[in-house]
Amino acid sequence: MIRAVLFDFDGTLADTLPLTLHVFQDIFKRYDNRMVSKEQIIAMFGPTEEGILTANMKYRGLMPSAIEEYFELYRNWHPSLVHASPAIIQMLQHLKGHGISIGIITGKGRRAYEISSEALGLTKYVDIAITGDEVTKPKPDPEGIHAALEALHIRADEAIWIGDSNADIQAGLAANVHTIGAKWFDTVQSATFETAPHDIYSKPAELIELIGQSVENPALDWKQLHWAKRIQALAQIGLTYTENAYDRERYEELRDISVDMMANCAKVDKEQIRQSFASDTGYATPKVDVRGVIFRDGELLLVKEKADGAWSLPGGWADIGFSPSEVVVKEIQEESGFQARAIRLLAVLDKRFHQHPPEPFHVYKLFILCDIIGGEAASGTETSEVGFFSEHALPTLSAERNTEAQLRLMFQLYHHPEKSVILD
Repeated sequence: MIRAVLFDFDGTLADTLPLTLHVFQDIFKRYDNRMVSKEQIIAMFGPTEEGILTANMKYRGLMPSAIEEYFELYRNWHPSLVHASPAIIQMLQHLKGHGISIGIITGKGRRAYEISSEALGLTKYVDIAITGDEVTKPKPDPEGIHAALEALHIRADEAIWIGDSNADIQAGLAANVHTIGAKWFDTVQSATFETAPHDIYSKPAELIELIGQSVENPALDWKQLHWAKRIQALAQIGLTYTENAYDRERYEELRDISVDMMANCAKVDKEQIRQSFASDTGYATPKVDVRGVIFRDGELLLVKEKADGAWSLPGGWADIGFSPSEVVVKEIQEESGFQARAIRLLAVLDKRFHQHPPEPFHVYKLFILCDIIGGEAASGTETSEVGFFSEHALPTLSAERNTEAQLRLMFQLYHHPEKSVILD
């Protein structure tokens, strides 16, 4: 059960990175008479603001004045360069509404953190804040995370850690907490993660969905489910390549263990999982789910699934012998009655990084923009209704097949066709 969510600050809870970089550049120019790039400043991150200036300024005699002016500029420029995010506030309110503790672990010094936290109205939501002034080892060392967990009386398996930098991800994994990479602000410290987190979220709403699932299923062990999938994949690969009878027995036993773990975590029938695995041979790779994205007069085509009575984009598993375009065209006709033409790929998403219900498989989702070239709306063997919906009037969605965040992403790409393909 999730009892606490711990956040990095810059680039995660507050879009303060542009301000921080701008102030540092100004200070280095004024006091060191040199231009320092944003990339060079980010490479200095780890210590507090005072620590960064102390370690990197050439003219040591000007240090006290430079430090004081840094904080003066940081406070004065804050209102014009940093604004509160309604989505972040909503997320924090949701967490507090469910009785979840909120902690912050930041490399910022206490002085800069309090300027930003108070200016953005975040202080009232935070139960514990560990700043760079309170640790001896900055991230990627997990000292700050351990200190926050101890102060909150929370175990590592009861917490989630969210950050936007490589150091954040490494710290979370070292602390043995479920680690999420945040990619919801335009400016982040790490564009890509050198070490893969457990999940990557592009919107704060995805954390709200996760908390909702935790409340509905408090016994779900996300980490164990992740391990079970890895064990199954390694067992399948071993069964593919081993020629040793004893090793084959060991790999089969590992696969049986993974089935038990998945059935326990995902609350899925054990025999159903076993039969699914029995049909998989060869090197283990993710399954591919293909979804058709069709707009008409600004509204999105959805079909109502007979399986759960909820709505989804038409689509399904990729079939052997069909290209992605052929699969999506076939699925659209079978599920909606429309004849379609595939136009271009919109997104390739890893299902792990989005708030779908737990399942035994690792799945990549392909979203393909299509247009209608014929046919008429008609239900299919797996669907009962067909409809077009606006962004602000979406029906109840089939979470197994698509999330609200994914559909809103499709609307964004529809309104901004110049955007390139989205890749997890």
